[in-house]
Amino acid sequence: MNTSDQDQKAPTPTPEPATLLKRTIQSEEIMAGEKEVWIQHGDAVYRLCETKSGKLILQK
Repeated sequence: MNTSDQDQKAPTPTPEPATLLKRTIQSEEIMAGEKEVWIQHGDAVYRLCETKSGKLILQK
């Protein structure tokens, strides 16, 4: 295949990440200004905390 054949092919569009998700909740909504929140899921309780570098960690 030469360069002109490659140029004629249209690139396949990749879907935006937001279109792949059924529902998106902003972390600010969950955290509500706190550095950690507790989440009840069935019989288990999870701790969601924000690190000093701004990442989220979920612990059981």
